[in-house]
Formats: sequence, structure tokens, C-alpha cells
Amino acid sequence: MTTSPSVRVLIDEIIDIYHALSYLPELVPGPQVNALLTRLVNLCIEPYDSSFTAQIFETPGISTLYKHLRPMCAEAEAHLEMHWAQHIISTASPTVAQIPALHSKKGNGNGDAELGSPTSLLHAFPYYDNYIDLTRLEGSILEAFLPSYTSSTRPTAPRKILFIGCGPLPLTSICLLERYPETTIHNIDRDITALDTARKLAGVLGGSVEQRLTWACEDVGVSKTVKNCVAKKEDWRPFDVVFFAALVGMGTEEKVRMLELLAKRLTPGTLVVVRSARGLRGMLYPVFELSGELEKSGYDVLVELHPWTKVVNSVVVLRVQDSLSQTHPEYWW
Repeated sequence: MTTSPSVRVLIDEIIDIYHALSYLPELVPGPQVNALLTRLVNLCIEPYDSSFTAQIFETPGISTLYKHLRPMCAEAEAHLEMHWAQHIISTASPTVAQIPALHSKKGNGNGDAELGSPTSLLHAFPYYDNYIDLTRLEGSILEAFLPSYTSSTRPTAPRKILFIGCGPLPLTSICLLERYPETTIHNIDRDITALDTARKLAGVLGGSVEQRLTWACEDVGVSKTVKNCVAKKEDWRPFDVVFFAALVGMGTEEKVRMLELLAKRLTPGTLVVVRSARGLRGMLYPVFELSGELEKSGYDVLVELHPWTKVVNSVVVLRVQDSLSQTHPEYWW
């Protein structure tokens, strides 16, 4: 297939962004990093038609570009979330008066928002609205598969949610608390620094965020406790819903391996939400390809959703099969 001029222009622009990011000493928030990543995101979320996208994927070298760009985006996102979490936490410290006056109500990626309460600063996070929209989509899909009250058609809210890969800025969990006022959410991460930051942030935000979020350091991808996580593995059977963060596992094979371990620790019927990406959005987040391996790993696939909006992530909902976890009691800690 001959590459059209418009496809070539787009690829060249993405390559330019990649080279510009590569030359930077680090990917911490700042004017240059923010501008480059915003430009990349805007290019990747455009609703291109299938023939246009096919030409991009058939261009020599594009798969290599994907493999290099995706980890850079993950690193930049980790820096951005840690930066904002620490900034919000600092507003509760006695030295808050030393923070320079800030001007924009909506953040620009550096934490530059009007100085106010920790909650208002959280809402100023550049991608806060994206998290709101994504969790609304996920909640709506989940509620189609949750059991209903016997006296009405209203879906039952999940009682307990497990979020794997919460990072230092657990925005999904915070958004879910607003949607489900009686739900508790247990957040895990293998990075003890990120987890401690998230815990401190919850304490600063206070109220239901502090009361209904719990924490543990664990790596779902290994059979033993990760080096810096001293807690014993927990019993995950009580959870109704499990969220798998987009950056937990950097490819389908790794995600399926983790999901197989996870299924053995969950109750049959538990819903598992896996975030993915489609098309050019796969430059920003790992793509999770559906296959027969999921059934072998103990899951039924319920739905896959690909937004055409500014929401970057696709959503896959799985359900733990009826027989699997019952046959593996050795995974019940």
C-alpha cells in the first residue's frame, strides 16, 4: 500500500515529538515536556478512519516507534502524577505560604493552579476531567453486569473494589468514591514510594477519601511478595470488582500472565476491568488484545469499548469463571 502524504505528515510529526522527548535529560513536568506530550495526545486521539490507520500501521518502522514511545509516555505520566500529588500534599504543610502565587484555575502540568484547598488543586490536575469521563464510562458498563436489587431494576453498587496499580495520584479511586458513596476501595501498587505518597494525599484530602480508601504494597505479577513490600498477601475473595490500571503490564502477554495469577485469588463472578488502547492511542498506553488465552486463564469476556472521544483508554470487562478459583485453594492467603 502506498503511504498517502497526509499519513506521512502525521508519522513525521510523531517522529519529531519522539526525538524531541529523547533529547531531554528527564521527562519531569515543565513547559517543553508538557507541550510535546499534549501535542502527541492530541494527535493520537483524533478519530482517524480505518484505512488511514491501516496505512500508518503498515509503514515500516512504526512498530519500533510504538515500542520506544510508550515507555516514555509511561515515565512522563509517573513524573506528572508524583509531581501533582506532592504539590497537593505540600499545601497542607506549614510552609504553604512559601509557595509562589499561582494563576490558572486549570493546571498546566506544572502544578500551576490557583492556590486553594487540596481538593481544588486535585480538580486542577490537567487530566482530571478525563478521569471523570473514563470512570463514568466504566461505571456504566459495570452496572450492566452487576446484580440488581430484588425490588427494582437499579443495579447494586459494588461493595468492595480492588484497584491494582494506583500510583501516587489515585484519581480513579477518588472518582469512584463519588459514584459509589458506600463503597470501599483497596489500592495496591508495587512501588512503595508511590503508595506512600497516595496514602499521604488521601490523608490531606480527608473525609471519605481518607476513610474509604485503604492501601497495600504488592506486585500482582509475582508469586512472592515484592522486595520493598513487607505485608503478607491478602485475601482478595471479598472484592466484587477489580480494576487493572492501564500501565500494569506493558503488553498483552504480560497482562494475561498477571490476570491468570489474579483469577486464582478471586471469587467466581468477580468483574475485572482492564484498560487498553486502540489505534494510535496505543502509542500512549499498552494495547490489550483479546484472545482465547483469557478463557484459559479463567475469564469470560463480557464487553470491549473503544471511545471516540477525548477519553484515551479503551475498556475491557472480564468475569472470573465459576470453577477456577475454587480449584486453587493454595492461592487463598
